Amino acid sequence: MFIWFGWRVWTPNAGRAMCRARRLDRKDLVILNNVSAEFAVSPDSRPLADRARSAVFSSIRDAVLVSGTITGESAQMVDPENVKKTLPDTPVLDNSGVKHGTVEDVLKIADGCVVGSSLKVDGHTWNAVDPKRAREFMDIVRKMRG
Repeated sequence: MFIWFGWRVWTPNAGRAMCRARRLDRKDLVILNNVSAEFAVSPDSRPLADRARSAVFSSIRDAVLVSGTITGESAQMVDPENVKKTLPDTPVLDNSGVKHGTVEDVLKIADGCVVGSSLKVDGHTWNAVDPKRAREFMDIVRKMRG
């Protein structure tokens, strides 16, 4: 698989990643496959759920990431939902644009999320993490999960 973005071709290499992981000899190392990277476009025209299923079949992974089209932009909820339906035994994480006001809806579908911008000062990607925003976000998650 290769993914074109800008002037470069992104060529994920699951075999190389696994060799590096094995050399590190870390039992706590987690491998995440981003099947809809927010910084790239895949020339693979199959539906996202099929691409995710293919990635899981051909690569050893701990979870699959589903992203929006750019950093800080939410994935369309149908995307992680379709991936989760296709891969019910694989953890699916929403990887972009999860905010305080959307995390409950996201976690009703996805097994978890990767959060960045919404935890930063003023919600801007390049700012430092705002401890208050991070606490408030986690309070929402804890309340939802009981």
